[in-house]
Amino acid sequence: MNDTIKGIVINTTDVKDNDQILNVCSQQYGIVSFYGRGLKKITSRNAYACQLFDLSEFYCDYNETRDVQLLKSAALKNEFAPIKLDYDKLALSSVVAEIIGHLSEEKLFDLLLETLEKMEETSEPYLVYNLFIVHILNYLGISPSVDGCVICESTSSIETISLEDGGFICHQCNRGMHLKPYDAAFLRKFRIINKAGFEVYDKIMGLQLNDYDLCRLLTEFLCTHSGMQLRSFK
Repeated sequence: MNDTIKGIVINTTDVKDNDQILNVCSQQYGIVSFYGRGLKKITSRNAYACQLFDLSEFYCDYNETRDVQLLKSAALKNEFAPIKLDYDKLALSSVVAEIIGHLSEEKLFDLLLETLEKMEETSEPYLVYNLFIVHILNYLGISPSVDGCVICESTSSIETISLEDGGFICHQCNRGMHLKPYDAAFLRKFRIINKAGFEVYDKIMGLQLNDYDLCRLLTEFLCTHSGMQLRSFK
């Protein structure tokens, strides 16, 4: 009774005229859904703590047998305002939230919180997003092969990247595949980002990894090998 659940709002759905259902990535239980009565009303005392990306404490009588918990009240801890005021950060964080929602059975609160905290303060939002995607690829066991050709294992003459085959392709193997070659600088960046994590974030800033093309390719890789369809990325 009177349980407190700390979490981050990753999605909201309007119900009736003034109510909403919140999907929250929680610290304790993974994804939790709350039914919030009157959240769309101007006079709502809880609306300020129930917006997308809000880190809040949500109060309810938690019942694990219920799909949706009835929200009593909420207290805001961090609204991540810099994200909401920057188009790139807002767009990228929306994709992050959607991905977390696809992994609803898993407890990924710490990863989501670290991603939003980095996104809030960064001058390189695509770098933060790319590190998040790399973490998810590792988590799901579908990371690209970037230590050599995924077909013949050669470490020389790497020429391109195959989404379907899962990593680097050398010049010799690509002769029969006819994939678009990438320049050496991009292939190097793709390898570096796939070897990195948030623990080296400060060291890799400024290495030209704040790159939309990397972002697009890593996201396509995730969708290809996980089956996710990300509306927010489109």
